[in-house]
Amino acid sequence: LSIRRQRQMCIRDSIPAALRAVLKSVTKYTDNTGGGSTAASAVTATTDYFFLLSEYEVFGSISYANSNESSKQAQYAYYSAGNSKIKYKHDGTTTAAGWWLRSPYSSNSSIFVRVYTGGTVVSVAANTSLGFAPGFCV
Repeated sequence: LSIRRQRQMCIRDSIPAALRAVLKSVTKYTDNTGGGSTAASAVTATTDYFFLLSEYEVFGSISYANSNESSKQAQYAYYSAGNSKIKYKHDGTTTAAGWWLRSPYSSNSSIFVRVYTGGTVVSVAANTSLGFAPGFCV
């Protein structure tokens, strides 16, 4: 199994059986070439049970990711309704945390897009420690 698939199975196996029983797989489109690209052909599909959100799915626009991601995605209604993009630490619920998005930065293969603690979109080195807010479908 690929490392990505092993991680998916590990996450899925750690959730309650009742939720696991109703999970549905989701196909997501992302620049999967490793970043550093703006080509439409770099945006390909993956199918997962848990996924990080993309820059476009959260912000409804592209500032850092491959602009071709937006042609295969939609902004989630939760975010287009103006709800907060700020997430909080699990062990300090009044402390905001930066969180990863799945979109790589289009002009540098070692940088990804993330949500800053204030809820804005920024880019950051891939080796930075941040939180994550996975999506899933039931």
